Amino acid sequence: MSDLARTQVRFPGELMEWLKQQAREQNRSMNAQLVEIIQQAKGKAKNEQA
Repeated sequence: MSDLARTQVRFPGELMEWLKQQAREQNRSMNAQLVEIIQQAKGKAKNEQA
């Protein structure tokens, strides 16, 4: 990932707590966990379009 973009997002508290828990369980930072979730969703969407 050589081309990084910075952004700021807001999450409902319940979703933020879920994300924190997921990141802890996967031994990832919250950022890395978000990237993983989005990459998986992108792959799934691409497969559904094919």
